Amino acid sequence: MARFQIITLVDITQTNPHRSETDQHLLSQQANFNSLIQAIGLRSNVVWVNSPKERNGALPRGLDGKAVYWSWTFDVERDDVFLKDGNSVALLVDDLNGVPVIPELNNSVELDPACFISKGDNSNIWIYEIGEDG
Repeated sequence: MARFQIITLVDITQTNPHRSETDQHLLSQQANFNSLIQAIGLRSNVVWVNSPKERNGALPRGLDGKAVYWSWTFDVERDDVFLKDGNSVALLVDDLNGVPVIPELNNSVELDPACFISKGDNSNIWIYEIGEDG
């Protein structure tokens, strides 16, 4: 299995609300996480152990600035499933760009447009291959 990490400024908190939940904030957070899972799932089955972690401070991995961000690690069942032109995440970058999200949750930046932006200067999600799960 190949392992990947996502860093995003979009609130993807996995709240696992019960079907009787009425708190729109919790439902919206889960909806953003579900949208992410569905987009990844266009190409492969997604497996994860830990929920996305909310962090606050300097952005990791050489990104500039400080913000509230979410870090999440997941596995997919096949190697090279997102490979294009020698880039191990290029197809996932393509797939995620423009996927709608619900803004104004726990994120600290304005999401305009309200979608994952994985390309260009206004990116709010970054994807890294971090190896295999062993």
